[in-house]
Amino acid sequence: MYANGRGVEQDNKEGVHWYRKAAEQDDAMAQTNLGDMYENGRGVEQDDAQAVHWYRKAAEQGDATAQTKLGGMYEKGRGVEQDDTQAVHWYSKAAEQGDATAQTSLGGMYENGRGVEQDDTQAVHWYNKAAEQNDAMAQTKLGDMYENEPPSKTMRWHKPS
Repeated sequence: MYANGRGVEQDNKEGVHWYRKAAEQDDAMAQTNLGDMYENGRGVEQDDAQAVHWYRKAAEQGDATAQTKLGGMYEKGRGVEQDDTQAVHWYSKAAEQGDATAQTSLGGMYENGRGVEQDDTQAVHWYNKAAEQNDAMAQTKLGDMYENEPPSKTMRWHKPS
C-alpha cells in the first residue's frame, strides 16, 4: 500500500520496510516486490545483487513473476554473471506457469539461439502462448517471424477469441 500510495501517502521507504518484514518470513510476493524495489532503486539504493537475492528466494518458491525477473537478470548480466542458460531455465519455469512475459522472453531465446539451440518452431510456440494473452511484444515478434519466413504447418498463430 505504501509503495503504490493506496490508502496512504506513497512512501517507497516505508514500502521497503514492510516488504522486508514479510520477505524475511519467506513471503514470496514480498520477496519479489522487495527485489523490484532494489532493481529499480525505489526506497533503497539501486542494487542488482540484492534484487537477484530476493528474486531468487521467491523464484525457488515457485513465484512466476520472480522467475521471470530472475531470468531477465541472468539474460542481461545484472547482479549476476550473464548466463543465457540460466535465463532460459528461469524463463521456462515461469512460462510453464503461463507468465506471458516469460513466454515472450523464452520465445526470444529460442529465436536467437541464446542458451538453447536456435529453433523457430519453439520460438513461435512460446510467442503464440503469450500472444493468446494479448502480449503486444509477442504479437509483434510473431508478425516479424511471419514477415521474414513463410508460415509452415508448425508456425501457426490463431487470433485469440
